[in-house]
Amino acid sequence: MTLVGRAPVRISFGGGGTDLASYYKKHGGVVVSAAINKYFYTILELRQDERIQIISSDLQLNHTVEDCYSLKYGEGLDIPVGVLKHMHVRRGMNLLMASEIPPGTGLGSSGAVTVNIINTINHLEHLKMTKKELAEMAYHIEYNELGLPIGKQDEYASAFGGLNFITFDRSGDTTVEPLHVPKEVRMRMEDDVMLFFTGRTRQSSKILKSQDSSTKEDTGEVVERLHEIKNIAFKVKKAIEIGDLTEMGHLLDMSWQNKKKLAKGISNPRINKIYETAKKEGAVGGKLTGAGGGGYMMLFCHKKYQPAVKKAMHKEGLSLLDFKFDHKGAKTMLG
Repeated sequence: MTLVGRAPVRISFGGGGTDLASYYKKHGGVVVSAAINKYFYTILELRQDERIQIISSDLQLNHTVEDCYSLKYGEGLDIPVGVLKHMHVRRGMNLLMASEIPPGTGLGSSGAVTVNIINTINHLEHLKMTKKELAEMAYHIEYNELGLPIGKQDEYASAFGGLNFITFDRSGDTTVEPLHVPKEVRMRMEDDVMLFFTGRTRQSSKILKSQDSSTKEDTGEVVERLHEIKNIAFKVKKAIEIGDLTEMGHLLDMSWQNKKKLAKGISNPRINKIYETAKKEGAVGGKLTGAGGGGYMMLFCHKKYQPAVKKAMHKEGLSLLDFKFDHKGAKTMLG
């Protein structure tokens, strides 16, 4: 028996950083998040013996053990190992992971990987988990069991798919509100939002740990900036719902100016230059995806200015990623 699972990565239009537990457990958090049609894939093939083989094509790693009891951390494949241990998988299997997006690019890849493996096993074992249960289990494994310094939006964006306003209340409960916008507005967003790859980030964990530490103190500039980022997210939601995408672009710029001050390393002279060049050529606003330090630069730019922006970004060595929104979230099918 072979199962093929896939789960989308995401882009965030507002509220990033308020999905960290250190913030939302005190103040409540919100994000405006959209899944896109770039996926992480899992191919699960049952074996006749009890051996478990985990292969990551992206990381070029292979971890093989005699049985489920021999699974161990520290081999560079802690997420699939963590999922198999948490879900008490007792079958022999080959687990192959591959993606359309390299890891460490700020598009929520670890959340998509975790959700995808959980959902594939969910179908294998006929567990009938809801999308919320998928997201919560993924977050629990990454945050509580593996100790990753992550926020909570990636798992929900990947599990649910679509364009959503996601609320994290102080109790930890999470609510996903789909944004019901006309097809024409969605198409304009897909046309006018541009993603340029600046390079992989090696600093995201360090950045998030620094931001998390500052947020736990609950005083000072970091918390004030997060309050403002949250307020901007509500305005982004409204701008999208009424179809005022130029205003959304300006709000992205406001959010980016606040985000840069959350921790050292979020931006750097090269990224600042890239961003200012894009605005000079006609981009309304934008920000780095993810924690910062690298990854994708997301820009809102009307079509008539896009050729100039593309040319300028190409001169800076950046490549454009074409995308559409994903509306289905995590799914699994028979291979």
